[in-house]
Amino acid sequence: MRISRKELEQDNIITNKALRCQLVERFNILETVKKLILLPETEMISLGQIAEYYEVSEQRIKDVYTQNREEIDEDGTKILPKNFYTDVLRDKTSVKANQTSVTYIFSDGQIVKINNRGLKVFSKRAVLRIGMLLRKSKVAKEVRNQLLNTIEKAAPEVKTADINEEQKLMLKVGMAVASGDANEVAIATTNLIAFKNRHIAKLEKDNKGLAGQILEWSDRSKLNAGVRKLAAVTGIKFPNVWNELYKNLQYKYGIALKQRGGSPFIQWVKESEWENVIKTFCAMCEAYNVSPTDMFQQTTPKINQ
Repeated sequence: MRISRKELEQDNIITNKALRCQLVERFNILETVKKLILLPETEMISLGQIAEYYEVSEQRIKDVYTQNREEIDEDGTKILPKNFYTDVLRDKTSVKANQTSVTYIFSDGQIVKINNRGLKVFSKRAVLRIGMLLRKSKVAKEVRNQLLNTIEKAAPEVKTADINEEQKLMLKVGMAVASGDANEVAIATTNLIAFKNRHIAKLEKDNKGLAGQILEWSDRSKLNAGVRKLAAVTGIKFPNVWNELYKNLQYKYGIALKQRGGSPFIQWVKESEWENVIKTFCAMCEAYNVSPTDMFQQTTPKINQ
């Protein structure tokens, strides 16, 4: 059976954490696929509600959470205490308590049961993360389809600024030629060539990065600045970017830096491993649609909102 391109892209979301981190802020897409019911007086969702949303068993959701606990917890999970709704002003038509739990029934029909240990709840980001990891769910598959659609729509926008700049420069060349002013033609042509050369140089540097050659061993102190910039432009916490780098190094190359000594763990990398470190970091940059070259420049990056 032939696998479609869409299925391959869906599988990439399931298997590629960097891509999931890039997409997780688009949790509003959940409501475009299916109505998402939140717990009363919160912006959180229970495990049972997540199972209902994705139309799978609670055990399936538990399995996904257990296998990806650290990743999902970073998106926002917590425990609601048993007495959370005791003083809530929202109308409750019934409260049933016993030795092990308390059940609240609200006027809108919602039923919330909290046992003595509390109720595990998840943010919308975490719900989307689960959907990106969940297999064999029609709803989760549609969520991933919608995410892929947003990527396809956004892709042309990424190049718009550069295209507009190049068009402006080409227009200036045309206007200069039409004016018959040789000096203006020379200036406009020089500016256009310089623009194109900058882009060629940047592509060459990015390709070197993917080959592990963008930073020499003697420049390894700059990696920290690169990681900090990547965290800034993606909105991911600085320590989490480092953790992702360490995990990818261990998974791809068997370089287990955390097992070699204390933090900062990057100090334990060997010179012979440096090329793989840079390859891994640059691959992360590409996954987040940012230029590895930009991450190592000494300018302040524009932070995504």
